[in-house]
Amino acid sequence: MADANNNRTGKSAARGASGTFSLYDIAKRAGVSPITVSRVINKPELVSVETRARVLQVIDEMGFVLNRLASSFSRAASRIVGTVAPPIINFGIAEQVQGMSDVFSTSDYQLLVSPGELSGDHEGRQVMNMLGWQPAGMVLQAFSESDSMRETLRTRGLPVVEISEIFGKEPIDCVVGISNHEAARRMTHFLAECGYKRIAFMGAVSHGNDRATRRTLGYRAAMAELGRKPVDVIGPLRASYAADGLREIMELQPDTDAIFCASDTFAIAAVQECHRRGLRVPEDLAFAGFGDLDFASIIVPALTTVSVDRYSMGSLAAQTLLRRMRGEADVPRVQDVGFTITRRASA
Repeated sequence: MADANNNRTGKSAARGASGTFSLYDIAKRAGVSPITVSRVINKPELVSVETRARVLQVIDEMGFVLNRLASSFSRAASRIVGTVAPPIINFGIAEQVQGMSDVFSTSDYQLLVSPGELSGDHEGRQVMNMLGWQPAGMVLQAFSESDSMRETLRTRGLPVVEISEIFGKEPIDCVVGISNHEAARRMTHFLAECGYKRIAFMGAVSHGNDRATRRTLGYRAAMAELGRKPVDVIGPLRASYAADGLREIMELQPDTDAIFCASDTFAIAAVQECHRRGLRVPEDLAFAGFGDLDFASIIVPALTTVSVDRYSMGSLAAQTLLRRMRGEADVPRVQDVGFTITRRASA
């Protein structure tokens, strides 16, 4: 009955191995007031380090799990932060989510991750499902460009941080990311400066994610500036497409001497396909990628790539959302984490 009574009276409850505990049980054992226990759970920054440590020790000794659902009904603000992530098909996305998780885990927020698919419509539905949990804020890493979806989020006034392209689109609230257009443009120019004359591009289907599109446009812009004809192919963001993409490029331009890939996933798979075909990299065909995944530096030859610190990007997005949820007035609307061109043996 204690759990039901606590739900009706708006007090947080917790269940341990030996039964159900209320804030009063925890407070009595810790020698503090129930409101202090509540603050330790919900607003730890308002409690002294010593008192917080004592209460948390009692919580640990009692071995309970906080009833977050009951707690969420008793407070005006949820402690859930939602994120809709692209399919975790490479370590870059995993690092990004880890960066977010590490920040939220030390701020008493629970990160609820909803995996997306390579479909803007699906990602839009996931956003709506996430809103059903009444999150305190959201981090969007890849989602539909639907104007109605963006307007829904703006109308709700929910703090939102997008991890996305930082130029060319009005943020819903705040955005953390890089200029994928500029990064692709710079890499294309870099390959030209290295002496490559016939640079092709292997791009990814957008699926509602503007980053893929902006990389393609950045390559084309650079080729126009160089006075050269662009040769690009676009396919699904899967390693298995690399063989087909390589074949398509060589059919369009048999004397291609360098291929810039929109992701390391493509580039690594394409290098392996060259090995199977007996092509030497970079002597016969050079490669550059995008993302600097862990494998990029250990394949043979090591991959030239656009390096982006995905962990820091996720961490900064989480820190920005925390500031927005606290109502801070000076939160930057657009934050550029930057990129570097990392040259290795593949080009």
